[in-house]
Amino acid sequence: MGNRERWGSAGILAATTLGAGIFALPYIFKESGWLTGLFYLAALSGIVIFAHFLYWQVLAKIEEKKRLLGLTEKYLGNAAGLFAFVVIVAGLILTLVVYLILASHFLKLIFSHMSEVTGIFIFWVLASLPIIFKLRWFARFELLGALLMAAIIIFIFLIAGNLTAGFSNIAAINFKNIFLPFGPILFALAGWTAIEPLFEYEKKAGRINSSPLPILFLGTGVVAGLYLLFTFGILGSSGQVAPDTVSGLMNWPLWKLGIMGLLGIFAIWTSYVPIAREIRNILERDAKWPTILGFCFVLFTPPLLIMFGLNNFLAAVGLAGGIFLSLQYLLIVLVAKKATNLGKTTRFFANLSAIIVILAAIYEIYHFVIQ
Repeated sequence: MGNRERWGSAGILAATTLGAGIFALPYIFKESGWLTGLFYLAALSGIVIFAHFLYWQVLAKIEEKKRLLGLTEKYLGNAAGLFAFVVIVAGLILTLVVYLILASHFLKLIFSHMSEVTGIFIFWVLASLPIIFKLRWFARFELLGALLMAAIIIFIFLIAGNLTAGFSNIAAINFKNIFLPFGPILFALAGWTAIEPLFEYEKKAGRINSSPLPILFLGTGVVAGLYLLFTFGILGSSGQVAPDTVSGLMNWPLWKLGIMGLLGIFAIWTSYVPIAREIRNILERDAKWPTILGFCFVLFTPPLLIMFGLNNFLAAVGLAGGIFLSLQYLLIVLVAKKATNLGKTTRFFANLSAIIVILAAIYEIYHFVIQ
């Protein structure tokens, strides 16, 4: 595979991965320590790349076109299939909750007196229109969302006053919050949903026999690098680092706030709609829900969850990443162990990855649900 093809495929993976989780990272680095943040970013990048490689191997072995839900049911049984259904749908719904909360904060950058409830309602209406009217042309804007997110990162990095100043008052390691980064950073790095279309793309191009590792390393590495640029930029340009980053920027000049607000709204809008459609597809195609029921579930569940108390950005990111994404990656590892003949070294790392995500999920359940 040539360098151009590798970068093109890696770009697909990076565009799918780059998302709202980035806005939790500056606060995570600040609260857990910059060295802790770097460690988690590197370690979880490695785990994600490894899990994506395992998933690729599974897709390369099977002949029929199945997604993770179908593969779980095939190799792990009906009960595991039902569990996968709940885990995948719940994780995607929580992602929509994260986008709604974040969108209200971006709107507040433009309209400073707007309440959070009003912001959530306005964005929810805007995001619901393409779903209600099935605007197929909207699919063309999915790539635009990733480009706008990259524009935000570059904008933040370029206007940062002092890229190292933000780290001067941050501890290297804060043992009190040593486990805090797992959920948010996994949420930011997770991109297994890109592996299926990326595999099909490579298959049609006749490159399926090449190792996917260069693509996976490049795609995830680019995202991790952009996350670091953003984190350095925020810590170097903002006196207050908020859990969602955005609400801590109110001391910026109005023109900067306006640019950030507009870029952020469009980036999130172009990400919200494809996720909502994916949930509808799962409900109607895989679970055989009636169309109207799947439509209402996707439309009303995210704002209802916020109305009933899930309105904290960091908590929603932690739940989505630490519990549901951890369990999704656990399913990938378990399916790979069942469907493919892993070597001794690969099996060891597969077992290690499974243990790590299980422990992380247990911690997140304790931290957010029990504690």
